[in-house]
Amino acid sequence: MIPPRVVVDERERQSGVPDALSKLDVRVYYSTLHVADYVLSPEIAVERKALRDFVSSVYDGRLFVQASEIARSYRKPYLIVEGDIKELSELTRNLNSYYGAIASVTLVHDLRVMHTSDQAQTAAAIAALARHSRTRSLPSSSFTAAPKANEEPQQQLYLVSALPGVGTKLAKRMLSRFGSPRRIMNLSESQLAMVQGLGPKRASRIVHMLDTPYLTQGGIPAKQEKLVE
Repeated sequence: MIPPRVVVDERERQSGVPDALSKLDVRVYYSTLHVADYVLSPEIAVERKALRDFVSSVYDGRLFVQASEIARSYRKPYLIVEGDIKELSELTRNLNSYYGAIASVTLVHDLRVMHTSDQAQTAAAIAALARHSRTRSLPSSSFTAAPKANEEPQQQLYLVSALPGVGTKLAKRMLSRFGSPRRIMNLSESQLAMVQGLGPKRASRIVHMLDTPYLTQGGIPAKQEKLVE
């Protein structure tokens, strides 16, 4: 069986968790992630916080901003709080504020919270999530093939298959999973890299193609019109 893949933010490189993941037969790829610390699939991402940093983020408001961002970007967001829970009473001014923060991000942003004691346990939790995410497919937007007389599905297939390194077979798989070309075009590079059959290199090519300004035949940048809101 092919080992699960996890995209890790560069800032986590020295944390010890990626090394522990590698020892658990997980393939680790590094990237600069703007949201989350670990991306396990296009739907699943993990934010890791040391217990002390988590408590601090409750009081300075960072927790709620980060929870909102990861929830907007991934359908199954996780927060791992790492540290000795016995130290909680020494770190927090009020236990009610700690549990209130957890209740808030859980109910408002559907953020799943896990507790681990150290980097090894964090790696074990992430590895388990990565493996189970492959064996249990997540529900996605339904895509029902329309009758042949309707050309719209063929146009959608043509549009997605034209992306660098995709092709018809992979385009069908992506449309079946994500439901529409719009959702596919809005995936980040790290999310695209986790699509089975795509990988980091082709994901990078797709993002580069989508983000590179169009040049005319003379090599002159096309005039950009201001979009009206």
